[in-house]
Amino acid sequence: MRTRTAAAVTLLLAAGTLGTLTGTAAAAPPGNTTTGSADAFPLVGGAGVFLSAFDPDGEAAFVVPEVFAGRYECVTEERVPAAFSGLGAVSAAGTVTLTCSGFEAPDLTGTLTVDVAWRGRGPVTAQPPVPSECRLRVLERAADVTGSVTVDVPGLVDATAALDGVPGTIRSALSNCAAPR
Repeated sequence: MRTRTAAAVTLLLAAGTLGTLTGTAAAAPPGNTTTGSADAFPLVGGAGVFLSAFDPDGEAAFVVPEVFAGRYECVTEERVPAAFSGLGAVSAAGTVTLTCSGFEAPDLTGTLTVDVAWRGRGPVTAQPPVPSECRLRVLERAADVTGSVTVDVPGLVDATAALDGVPGTIRSALSNCAAPR
Protein backbone atom coordinates (compact mmCIF):
# COMPACT_ATOMS: atom_id res chain seq x y z
CA MET A 1 0.00 0.00 0.00
CA ARG A 2 2.80 2.44 0.88
CA THR A 3 4.49 1.96 -2.49
CA ARG A 4 1.23 2.47 -4.39
CA THR A 5 0.37 5.60 -2.40
CA ALA A 6 3.89 7.00 -2.68
CA ALA A 7 3.87 6.41 -6.44
CA ALA A 8 0.48 8.09 -6.85
CA VAL A 9 1.37 11.15 -4.83
CA THR A 10 4.80 11.40 -6.41
CA LEU A 11 3.15 11.50 -9.84
CA LEU A 12 0.77 14.18 -8.60
CA LEU A 13 3.62 16.27 -7.26
CA ALA A 14 5.91 15.84 -10.25
CA ALA A 15 3.23 16.49 -12.86
CA GLY A 16 3.95 19.63 -14.78
CA THR A 17 1.15 18.70 -17.15
CA LEU A 18 -2.00 16.69 -16.66
CA GLY A 19 -0.79 14.13 -19.16
CA THR A 20 1.40 12.72 -16.40
CA LEU A 21 -1.60 12.61 -14.05
CA THR A 22 -3.59 10.27 -16.28
CA GLY A 23 -1.70 7.27 -14.85
CA THR A 24 -2.59 8.35 -11.32
CA ALA A 25 -6.27 8.58 -12.15
CA ALA A 26 -6.38 5.25 -13.94
CA ALA A 27 -4.75 3.54 -10.96
CA ALA A 28 -7.20 5.02 -8.44
CA PRO A 29 -9.71 2.70 -6.76
CA PRO A 30 -13.40 2.98 -7.64
CA GLY A 31 -15.15 5.94 -6.03
CA ASN A 32 -13.87 9.36 -5.05
CA THR A 33 -10.39 10.02 -3.73
CA THR A 34 -8.73 13.30 -2.86
CA THR A 35 -4.97 13.70 -2.70
CA GLY A 36 -3.20 16.86 -1.59
CA SER A 37 0.40 17.78 -2.28
CA ALA A 38 2.72 20.71 -1.77
CA ASP A 39 6.31 21.39 -2.75
CA ALA A 40 9.13 23.86 -2.24
CA PHE A 41 12.87 23.94 -2.99
CA PRO A 42 14.74 26.19 -0.52
CA LEU A 43 18.53 26.57 -0.46
CA VAL A 44 20.22 25.76 2.84
CA GLY A 45 23.95 26.51 3.12
CA GLY A 46 24.52 25.81 -0.58
CA ALA A 47 22.40 22.64 -0.52
CA GLY A 48 19.08 22.37 -2.31
CA VAL A 49 16.34 20.87 -0.13
CA PHE A 50 13.32 19.49 -2.00
CA LEU A 51 10.31 19.36 0.33
CA SER A 52 7.45 17.21 -0.98
CA ALA A 53 4.33 17.14 1.19
CA PHE A 54 1.52 14.63 0.61
CA ASP A 55 -1.97 14.17 2.01
CA PRO A 56 -3.30 10.89 0.57
CA ASP A 57 -6.79 9.61 1.36
CA GLY A 58 -6.77 7.19 4.27
CA GLU A 59 -3.26 8.04 5.53
CA ALA A 60 -1.70 10.69 7.73
CA ALA A 61 -0.18 13.64 5.86
CA PHE A 62 3.62 13.69 5.60
CA VAL A 63 6.69 15.29 4.01
CA VAL A 64 9.42 13.34 2.23
CA PRO A 65 12.53 15.51 1.91
CA GLU A 66 15.55 15.16 -0.40
CA VAL A 67 18.79 17.09 -0.18
CA PHE A 68 21.18 17.82 -3.05
CA ALA A 69 24.65 19.03 -2.04
CA GLY A 70 27.76 18.96 -4.23
CA ARG A 71 27.80 15.57 -5.91
CA TYR A 72 25.57 14.02 -3.24
CA GLU A 73 21.90 13.18 -3.11
CA CYS A 74 20.57 12.61 0.40
CA VAL A 75 17.36 10.67 0.96
CA THR A 76 15.39 9.14 3.82
CA GLU A 77 12.84 6.39 4.32
CA GLU A 78 11.34 8.38 7.20
CA ARG A 79 8.40 10.76 7.00
CA VAL A 80 8.01 14.16 8.62
CA PRO A 81 4.45 14.60 9.99
CA ALA A 82 2.42 17.26 8.16
CA ALA A 83 -1.02 18.87 8.30
CA PHE A 84 -3.09 20.16 5.36
CA SER A 85 -5.83 22.80 5.45
CA GLY A 86 -7.09 22.53 1.89
CA LEU A 87 -5.38 24.88 -0.54
CA GLY A 88 -4.86 27.50 2.18
CA ALA A 89 -2.08 26.07 4.31
CA VAL A 90 0.24 23.13 4.93
CA SER A 91 2.62 22.71 7.87
CA ALA A 92 5.30 20.18 8.76
CA ALA A 93 7.75 19.74 11.62
CA GLY A 94 10.20 16.99 12.54
CA THR A 95 13.66 15.48 12.15
CA VAL A 96 14.72 12.61 9.87
CA THR A 97 17.95 10.70 9.27
CA LEU A 98 19.54 11.22 5.85
CA THR A 99 21.67 8.79 3.85
CA CYS A 100 23.80 10.58 1.28
CA SER A 101 25.33 8.94 -1.79
CA GLY A 102 27.43 10.36 -4.58
CA PHE A 103 29.25 9.10 -7.64
CA GLU A 104 32.64 7.71 -6.59
CA ALA A 105 32.22 9.24 -3.14
CA PRO A 106 31.87 7.64 0.30
CA ASP A 107 28.36 7.40 1.74
CA LEU A 108 27.54 9.91 4.47
CA THR A 109 24.76 10.14 7.07
CA GLY A 110 23.24 13.09 8.86
CA THR A 111 19.96 14.70 9.84
CA LEU A 112 17.44 17.13 8.44
CA THR A 113 15.14 19.14 10.70
CA VAL A 114 12.19 21.02 9.23
CA ASP A 115 9.65 23.38 10.78
CA VAL A 116 7.90 24.92 7.79
CA ALA A 117 4.55 26.25 6.66
CA TRP A 118 3.08 26.81 3.20
CA ARG A 119 0.55 29.67 3.02
CA GLY A 120 -1.56 29.83 -0.12
CA ARG A 121 -1.64 33.16 -1.92
CA GLY A 122 -3.48 34.40 -4.94
CA PRO A 123 -6.16 32.65 -6.93
CA VAL A 124 -6.81 28.93 -7.15
CA THR A 125 -6.46 27.65 -10.70
CA ALA A 126 -7.99 24.49 -12.16
CA GLN A 127 -5.97 22.47 -14.64
CA PRO A 128 -7.92 21.34 -17.72
CA PRO A 129 -9.39 17.82 -17.54
CA VAL A 130 -7.71 14.92 -19.31
CA PRO A 131 -9.78 12.11 -20.84
CA SER A 132 -9.33 8.88 -18.86
CA GLU A 133 -11.27 6.17 -17.03
CA CYS A 134 -11.62 8.57 -14.12
CA ARG A 135 -12.66 12.17 -13.92
CA LEU A 136 -9.71 14.03 -12.45
CA ARG A 137 -9.89 17.60 -11.23
CA VAL A 138 -6.64 19.23 -10.12
CA LEU A 139 -6.62 22.58 -8.32
CA GLU A 140 -3.40 24.47 -7.72
CA ARG A 141 -2.39 27.53 -5.72
CA ALA A 142 0.90 29.38 -5.35
CA ALA A 143 2.26 29.48 -1.80
CA ASP A 144 4.87 31.26 0.29
CA VAL A 145 6.93 28.95 2.49
CA THR A 146 8.21 30.17 5.86
CA GLY A 147 9.97 28.57 8.82
CA SER A 148 13.36 26.90 9.13
CA VAL A 149 15.31 24.00 7.67
CA THR A 150 18.51 22.59 9.19
CA VAL A 151 20.79 20.18 7.32
CA ASP A 152 23.57 18.53 9.33
CA VAL A 153 25.66 16.04 7.35
CA PRO A 154 29.24 15.97 8.72
CA GLY A 155 31.76 16.51 5.95
CA LEU A 156 29.12 17.85 3.55
CA VAL A 157 26.88 20.59 4.97
CA ASP A 158 25.97 21.97 8.39
CA ALA A 159 23.60 24.89 7.97
CA THR A 160 20.26 26.34 8.99
CA ALA A 161 18.14 28.55 6.77
CA ALA A 162 15.34 30.81 7.93
CA LEU A 163 12.73 30.69 5.19
CA ASP A 164 10.67 33.78 4.47
CA GLY A 165 8.55 33.68 1.34
CA VAL A 166 10.26 30.84 -0.50
CA PRO A 167 8.05 30.05 -3.54
CA GLY A 168 6.03 26.87 -3.32
CA THR A 169 2.82 25.26 -4.57
CA ILE A 170 -0.18 23.58 -2.95
CA ARG A 171 -2.31 21.14 -5.03
CA SER A 172 -5.45 19.12 -4.56
CA ALA A 173 -6.59 16.37 -6.92
CA LEU A 174 -10.08 14.85 -6.83
CA SER A 175 -10.36 11.57 -8.71
CA ASN A 176 -13.83 10.17 -9.43
CA CYS A 177 -13.62 6.64 -10.85
CA ALA A 178 -16.60 4.53 -11.87
CA ALA A 179 -17.00 1.14 -10.15
CA PRO A 180 -15.74 -1.80 -12.24
CA ARG A 181 -18.43 -3.60 -14.26
